[in-house]
Amino acid sequence: KSKGEVWTFHPKVSVNPSDLTPYDLIIIAVKRYSTEDVLNKLQPFIREDTLILPLQNGVDSEEEILKRFPDSQVLGGIAFIGAKLEETGVIIHHGAGSLSIGELDGKESDRVKDVVRIFKDAGVPAKLSTDILKGKWKKLCWNAVFNPLSVILNGPIEYILDSKDALNIVYGIFNEIRSLAEKKGIILSEGLMDEHINVTQKLRGYHTSMYEDFIKGRPTEIDYFNGYVCREGTKHNLPVPVNCTITSLVKAISCTHIS
Repeated sequence: KSKGEVWTFHPKVSVNPSDLTPYDLIIIAVKRYSTEDVLNKLQPFIREDTLILPLQNGVDSEEEILKRFPDSQVLGGIAFIGAKLEETGVIIHHGAGSLSIGELDGKESDRVKDVVRIFKDAGVPAKLSTDILKGKWKKLCWNAVFNPLSVILNGPIEYILDSKDALNIVYGIFNEIRSLAEKKGIILSEGLMDEHINVTQKLRGYHTSMYEDFIKGRPTEIDYFNGYVCREGTKHNLPVPVNCTITSLVKAISCTHIS
């Protein structure tokens, strides 16, 4: 369902990876905590020339995939979309979407151009990125702010935008992520969070994906947002107390919540 219209699709699907071989391109679009399980199921069917494109939240899914496959098989990707699962087989689309796809080393290779073209030919807005890792960190800054705070405040994004106290926490989260990114060679602009907030004003009544998971009693991706920042901050001897506290709060609330 999108813009008042109903679209029906009948893709070829299977729960058995062997039914859909051979694979030229595998798009991994599951929740971040399911990556390992998906790779276990797919690994026997991945050829040496199969490309793997994760379109997942967080900044470390490529790292996990590279533990099993060479970088010659892995691309980086970022998906922006406003949508939710209303019920099995029914998706509500309420925000324009786009894809950014790139080589992890930033090169404009023929293969990444081909993948971008395939998406465009299918009517999906897609562009080639020469700095996909920085793009993933920029998206993390949004995810690690609005997703967990929507759970903690138990409501839509406007609860965050309209609270001075919540906005103080927003910048606390962001400043720690920005410092960690710099430790890893990723430079994020000081005004990035201001940009995120301005854009997010259009989504005031929107419920984040983490909030949707939370109210339905499903696992959240907190370990791959603020939890990742907390772990990596410790590893780099960088204090990130706000992100560590946010992680603990979301986990505590999730454990006591009955959907």
